[in-house]
Amino acid sequence: MGHQVPCGCWKTMTQSRYFIWRIAQTFGISMRRRHATQAATEFHLFREAEEVLGQLTWKETEHVEELSAEYWSLRRMSMKHKELVSEIEVASGDLQKSQDQREELLGMVADRTKALVEEREKMKEVVERLKSEHEIVISDARSIRRRHGGIKAKLEVLIAEGYGDNPEIDSSKEELLSLQKKFKTLRERRNAVVTEIETAESSLSEIESRIETKRTSIRGETLGSYQNLGRANRDLSQNRLELNSLEGQMSGFFAEVGRYILAKHRDPALAEIASRHHGLIKQISALGLSIRLNRRLAGEKDDLAT
Repeated sequence: MGHQVPCGCWKTMTQSRYFIWRIAQTFGISMRRRHATQAATEFHLFREAEEVLGQLTWKETEHVEELSAEYWSLRRMSMKHKELVSEIEVASGDLQKSQDQREELLGMVADRTKALVEEREKMKEVVERLKSEHEIVISDARSIRRRHGGIKAKLEVLIAEGYGDNPEIDSSKEELLSLQKKFKTLRERRNAVVTEIETAESSLSEIESRIETKRTSIRGETLGSYQNLGRANRDLSQNRLELNSLEGQMSGFFAEVGRYILAKHRDPALAEIASRHHGLIKQISALGLSIRLNRRLAGEKDDLAT
Protein backbone atom coordinates (compact mmCIF):
# COMPACT_ATOMS: atom_id res chain seq x y z
CA MET A 1 0.00 0.00 0.00
CA GLY A 2 1.26 3.46 -0.88
CA HIS A 3 0.95 6.46 1.38
CA GLN A 4 0.71 10.22 0.98
CA VAL A 5 2.07 12.56 3.60
CA PRO A 6 -0.08 15.69 3.92
CA CYS A 7 1.97 18.70 2.86
CA GLY A 8 2.78 21.62 5.10
CA CYS A 9 1.44 24.12 2.60
CA TRP A 10 -1.71 25.02 4.58
CA LYS A 11 -1.73 28.13 6.73
CA THR A 12 -2.10 26.70 10.23
CA MET A 13 -3.34 28.63 13.21
CA THR A 14 -0.44 29.37 15.58
CA GLN A 15 -0.62 30.72 19.15
CA SER A 16 0.43 34.15 17.88
CA ARG A 17 -2.22 34.25 15.16
CA TYR A 18 -4.78 32.94 17.69
CA PHE A 19 -4.14 35.81 20.10
CA ILE A 20 -4.42 38.31 17.23
CA TRP A 21 -7.83 36.90 16.30
CA ARG A 22 -8.91 36.89 19.97
CA ILE A 23 -8.06 40.58 20.17
CA ALA A 24 -9.96 41.17 16.94
CA GLN A 25 -13.02 39.43 18.42
CA THR A 26 -12.95 41.81 21.41
CA PHE A 27 -13.40 44.61 18.86
CA GLY A 28 -16.33 42.84 17.24
CA ILE A 29 -14.38 41.35 14.34
CA SER A 30 -15.48 37.73 14.21
CA MET A 31 -15.17 35.17 11.42
CA ARG A 32 -16.58 32.10 13.13
CA ARG A 33 -17.71 30.40 9.90
CA ARG A 34 -14.28 30.81 8.33
CA HIS A 35 -12.56 29.31 11.37
CA ALA A 36 -15.06 26.45 11.52
CA THR A 37 -14.46 25.63 7.84
CA GLN A 38 -10.70 25.82 8.33
CA ALA A 39 -10.91 23.52 11.34
CA ALA A 40 -13.02 21.00 9.39
CA THR A 41 -10.57 20.95 6.49
CA GLU A 42 -7.60 20.58 8.80
CA PHE A 43 -9.30 17.83 10.78
CA HIS A 44 -9.68 15.77 7.59
CA LEU A 45 -5.97 16.23 6.89
CA PHE A 46 -5.20 15.44 10.52
CA ARG A 47 -6.93 12.06 10.30
CA GLU A 48 -5.11 11.28 7.05
CA ALA A 49 -1.82 12.23 8.66
CA GLU A 50 -2.47 9.93 11.62
CA GLU A 51 -3.09 7.07 9.19
CA VAL A 52 0.13 7.86 7.30
CA LEU A 53 2.09 7.95 10.55
CA GLY A 54 0.67 4.57 11.53
CA GLN A 55 1.49 3.12 8.13
CA LEU A 56 5.08 4.33 8.46
CA THR A 57 5.62 3.14 12.02
CA TRP A 58 3.55 0.01 12.70
CA LYS A 59 6.40 -2.41 11.84
CA GLU A 60 8.45 -0.78 14.64
CA THR A 61 5.80 -1.33 17.34
CA GLU A 62 6.17 -5.05 18.06
CA HIS A 63 7.55 -4.23 21.52
CA VAL A 64 4.74 -1.75 22.35
CA GLU A 65 2.31 -3.73 24.48
CA GLU A 66 -0.59 -1.30 23.99
CA LEU A 67 -0.35 -1.78 20.21
CA SER A 68 0.07 -5.56 20.28
CA ALA A 69 -3.38 -6.28 18.82
CA GLU A 70 -2.92 -3.74 16.04
CA TYR A 71 0.63 -4.90 15.26
CA TRP A 72 -0.21 -8.60 14.91
CA SER A 73 -3.40 -7.87 13.00
CA LEU A 74 -1.47 -5.69 10.55
CA ARG A 75 1.27 -8.28 10.25
CA ARG A 76 -1.29 -10.94 9.34
CA MET A 77 -3.06 -8.58 6.95
CA SER A 78 0.22 -7.60 5.30
CA MET A 79 0.87 -11.22 4.45
CA LYS A 80 -2.60 -11.51 2.97
CA HIS A 81 -2.06 -8.23 1.13
CA LYS A 82 1.08 -9.59 -0.54
CA GLU A 83 -0.76 -12.78 -1.50
CA LEU A 84 -3.61 -10.83 -3.07
CA VAL A 85 -1.27 -8.50 -4.95
CA SER A 86 0.58 -11.54 -6.29
CA GLU A 87 -2.69 -13.24 -7.28
CA ILE A 88 -3.86 -10.06 -9.02
CA GLU A 89 -0.61 -9.95 -11.00
CA VAL A 90 -1.07 -13.59 -12.03
CA ALA A 91 -4.74 -13.04 -12.91
CA SER A 92 -3.83 -9.94 -14.91
CA GLY A 93 -1.24 -11.97 -16.81
CA ASP A 94 -3.75 -14.75 -17.45
CA LEU A 95 -6.30 -12.20 -18.62
CA GLN A 96 -3.83 -10.67 -21.06
CA LYS A 97 -2.87 -14.11 -22.38
CA SER A 98 -6.54 -15.01 -22.87
CA GLN A 99 -7.20 -11.73 -24.65
CA ASP A 100 -4.19 -12.27 -26.91
CA GLN A 101 -5.31 -15.83 -27.64
CA ARG A 102 -8.82 -14.65 -28.44
CA GLU A 103 -7.47 -11.99 -30.82
CA GLU A 104 -5.31 -14.62 -32.48
CA LEU A 105 -8.26 -16.98 -32.93
CA LEU A 106 -10.44 -14.19 -34.27
CA GLY A 107 -7.68 -13.48 -36.76
CA MET A 108 -7.72 -17.16 -37.72
CA VAL A 109 -11.44 -16.93 -38.46
CA ALA A 110 -10.78 -14.09 -40.89
CA ASP A 111 -7.78 -15.82 -42.46
CA ARG A 112 -9.42 -19.22 -42.92
CA THR A 113 -12.59 -17.77 -44.46
CA LYS A 114 -10.96 -14.96 -46.44
CA ALA A 115 -10.96 -16.79 -49.80
CA LEU A 116 -14.52 -17.99 -49.31
CA VAL A 117 -15.72 -14.53 -48.33
CA GLU A 118 -14.11 -13.07 -51.45
CA GLU A 119 -15.72 -15.80 -53.55
CA ARG A 120 -19.08 -15.07 -51.91
CA GLU A 121 -18.81 -11.36 -52.70
CA LYS A 122 -18.01 -12.11 -56.35
CA MET A 123 -20.97 -14.47 -56.54
CA LYS A 124 -23.24 -11.84 -55.03
CA GLU A 125 -22.15 -9.46 -57.77
CA VAL A 126 -22.95 -12.12 -60.38
CA VAL A 127 -26.44 -12.65 -58.90
CA GLU A 128 -27.10 -8.91 -58.81
CA ARG A 129 -25.94 -8.51 -62.42
CA LEU A 130 -28.15 -11.39 -63.58
CA LYS A 131 -31.17 -10.03 -61.73
CA SER A 132 -30.58 -6.64 -63.29
CA GLU A 133 -30.37 -8.25 -66.74
CA HIS A 134 -33.57 -10.21 -66.03
CA GLU A 135 -35.42 -6.99 -65.25
CA ILE A 136 -34.18 -5.40 -68.49
CA VAL A 137 -35.26 -8.45 -70.54
CA ILE A 138 -38.72 -8.40 -68.94
CA SER A 139 -39.04 -4.67 -69.59
CA ASP A 140 -37.99 -5.04 -73.24
CA ALA A 141 -40.40 -7.95 -73.71
CA ARG A 142 -43.28 -5.90 -72.32
CA SER A 143 -42.46 -3.06 -74.71
CA ILE A 144 -42.44 -5.48 -77.66
CA ARG A 145 -45.75 -6.98 -76.59
CA ARG A 146 -47.31 -3.55 -76.38
CA ARG A 147 -45.90 -2.66 -79.81
CA HIS A 148 -47.04 -6.02 -81.22
CA GLY A 149 -50.54 -5.50 -79.84
CA GLY A 150 -50.79 -2.05 -81.38
CA ILE A 151 -49.69 -3.17 -84.87
CA LYS A 152 -51.96 -6.19 -84.73
CA ALA A 153 -54.93 -3.98 -83.89
CA LYS A 154 -53.96 -1.64 -86.74
CA LEU A 155 -53.86 -4.53 -89.24
CA GLU A 156 -57.26 -5.79 -88.14
CA VAL A 157 -58.76 -2.34 -88.73
CA LEU A 158 -57.09 -1.85 -92.11
CA ILE A 159 -58.15 -5.27 -93.35
CA ALA A 160 -61.70 -4.73 -92.10
CA GLU A 161 -61.84 -1.45 -94.01
CA GLY A 162 -60.86 -3.24 -97.26
CA TYR A 163 -57.25 -2.20 -97.66
CA GLY A 164 -56.05 -5.69 -98.63
CA ASP A 165 -53.11 -4.72 -100.87
CA ASN A 166 -52.10 -1.56 -99.02
CA PRO A 167 -48.27 -1.21 -98.64
CA GLU A 168 -48.85 -0.15 -95.08
CA ILE A 169 -50.44 -3.50 -94.38
CA ASP A 170 -47.44 -5.33 -95.82
CA SER A 171 -45.07 -3.19 -93.78
CA SER A 172 -47.03 -3.86 -90.60
CA LYS A 173 -47.01 -7.60 -91.25
CA GLU A 174 -43.24 -7.55 -91.67
CA GLU A 175 -42.87 -5.61 -88.42
CA LEU A 176 -45.09 -8.11 -86.63
CA LEU A 177 -42.85 -10.95 -87.78
CA SER A 178 -39.78 -9.02 -86.65
CA LEU A 179 -41.33 -8.32 -83.24
CA GLN A 180 -42.27 -11.97 -82.84
CA LYS A 181 -38.68 -13.00 -83.51
CA LYS A 182 -37.37 -10.42 -81.00
CA PHE A 183 -39.91 -11.56 -78.42
CA LYS A 184 -38.89 -15.18 -78.93
CA THR A 185 -35.23 -14.24 -78.49
CA LEU A 186 -36.02 -12.29 -75.31
CA ARG A 187 -38.08 -15.16 -73.93
CA GLU A 188 -35.23 -17.59 -74.54
CA ARG A 189 -32.80 -15.17 -72.89
CA ARG A 190 -35.16 -14.70 -69.95
CA ASN A 191 -35.34 -18.47 -69.42
CA ALA A 192 -31.56 -18.72 -69.65
CA VAL A 193 -31.07 -15.86 -67.16
CA VAL A 194 -33.54 -17.44 -64.73
CA THR A 195 -31.56 -20.69 -64.92
CA GLU A 196 -28.27 -18.78 -64.38
CA ILE A 197 -29.75 -16.94 -61.38
CA GLU A 198 -30.89 -20.22 -59.81
CA THR A 199 -27.43 -21.73 -60.38
CA ALA A 200 -25.67 -18.65 -58.96
CA GLU A 201 -27.94 -18.50 -55.90
CA SER A 202 -27.37 -22.19 -55.30
CA SER A 203 -23.60 -21.62 -55.47
CA LEU A 204 -23.94 -18.64 -53.13
CA SER A 205 -25.88 -20.73 -50.62
CA GLU A 206 -23.24 -23.45 -50.81
CA ILE A 207 -20.46 -20.92 -50.19
CA GLU A 208 -22.37 -19.48 -47.19
CA SER A 209 -22.68 -23.00 -45.81
CA ARG A 210 -18.95 -23.62 -46.19
CA ILE A 211 -18.13 -20.32 -44.47
CA GLU A 212 -20.44 -21.16 -41.55
CA THR A 213 -18.93 -24.64 -41.26
CA LYS A 214 -15.43 -23.18 -40.96
CA ARG A 215 -16.58 -20.57 -38.46
CA THR A 216 -18.35 -23.19 -36.36
CA SER A 217 -15.18 -25.27 -36.32
CA ILE A 218 -13.10 -22.32 -35.18
CA ARG A 219 -15.71 -21.29 -32.58
CA GLY A 220 -15.19 -24.71 -31.04
CA GLU A 221 -11.49 -23.94 -30.81
CA THR A 222 -12.17 -20.51 -29.27
CA LEU A 223 -14.57 -21.83 -26.61
CA GLY A 224 -11.74 -22.68 -24.24
CA SER A 225 -10.22 -19.24 -24.79
CA TYR A 226 -13.48 -17.49 -23.90
CA GLN A 227 -13.88 -19.67 -20.81
CA ASN A 228 -10.33 -18.80 -19.71
CA LEU A 229 -11.06 -15.12 -20.34
CA GLY A 230 -14.21 -15.24 -18.23
CA ARG A 231 -12.44 -17.10 -15.42
CA ALA A 232 -9.52 -14.64 -15.42
CA ASN A 233 -11.95 -11.71 -15.28
CA ARG A 234 -13.84 -13.25 -12.36
CA ASP A 235 -10.63 -14.01 -10.45
CA LEU A 236 -9.30 -10.51 -11.05
CA SER A 237 -12.54 -8.84 -9.94
CA GLN A 238 -12.80 -11.04 -6.83
CA ASN A 239 -9.19 -10.41 -5.83
CA ARG A 240 -9.54 -6.66 -6.33
CA LEU A 241 -12.69 -6.57 -4.20
CA GLU A 242 -10.96 -8.55 -1.47
CA LEU A 243 -7.88 -6.31 -1.69
CA ASN A 244 -9.99 -3.15 -1.40
CA SER A 245 -11.76 -4.56 1.64
CA LEU A 246 -8.47 -5.60 3.23
CA GLU A 247 -6.89 -2.19 2.62
CA GLY A 248 -9.90 -0.55 4.24
CA GLN A 249 -9.39 -2.68 7.37
CA MET A 250 -5.67 -1.96 7.38
CA SER A 251 -6.33 1.77 7.12
CA GLY A 252 -8.33 1.57 10.35
CA PHE A 253 -5.45 -0.13 12.14
CA PHE A 254 -2.92 2.33 10.69
CA ALA A 255 -5.02 5.19 12.06
CA GLU A 256 -5.11 3.58 15.54
CA VAL A 257 -1.33 3.10 15.56
CA GLY A 258 -0.70 6.62 14.30
CA ARG A 259 -3.07 8.11 16.87
CA TYR A 260 -1.28 6.27 19.69
CA ILE A 261 2.22 7.24 18.45
CA LEU A 262 1.15 10.88 18.18
CA ALA A 263 -0.35 10.92 21.67
CA LYS A 264 2.54 9.05 23.34
CA HIS A 265 5.55 10.13 21.26
CA ARG A 266 7.25 11.69 24.28
CA ASP A 267 7.23 8.37 26.21
CA PRO A 268 10.73 6.85 26.55
CA ALA A 269 9.42 3.56 25.12
CA LEU A 270 8.63 5.35 21.86
CA ALA A 271 11.78 7.51 21.76
CA GLU A 272 13.39 5.69 18.81
CA ILE A 273 10.17 5.71 16.74
CA ALA A 274 9.55 9.38 17.57
CA SER A 275 13.10 10.27 16.63
CA ARG A 276 12.91 8.58 13.23
CA HIS A 277 9.62 10.32 12.40
CA HIS A 278 10.18 13.58 14.26
CA GLY A 279 9.39 15.82 11.26
CA LEU A 280 6.02 14.23 10.54
CA ILE A 281 5.02 14.11 14.21
CA LYS A 282 5.89 17.79 14.60
CA GLN A 283 3.87 18.65 11.52
CA ILE A 284 0.82 16.69 12.70
CA SER A 285 1.07 18.20 16.20
CA ALA A 286 1.09 21.70 14.70
CA LEU A 287 -1.95 20.77 12.66
CA GLY A 288 -3.72 19.48 15.77
CA LEU A 289 -2.99 22.74 17.60
CA SER A 290 -4.33 24.71 14.63
CA ILE A 291 -7.57 22.70 14.69
CA ARG A 292 -8.08 23.33 18.42
CA LEU A 293 -7.42 27.06 18.10
CA ASN A 294 -9.66 27.44 15.05
CA ARG A 295 -12.43 25.59 16.87
CA ARG A 296 -12.10 27.90 19.87
CA LEU A 297 -12.37 30.92 17.57
CA ALA A 298 -15.42 29.30 15.98
CA GLY A 299 -17.00 28.80 19.40
CA GLU A 300 -16.74 25.01 19.17
CA LYS A 301 -15.29 22.31 21.43
CA ASP A 302 -11.59 21.83 20.76
CA ASP A 303 -11.53 18.07 21.44
CA LEU A 304 -9.66 16.27 18.62
CA ALA A 305 -11.54 13.04 19.27
CA THR A 306 -14.36 14.29 17.02
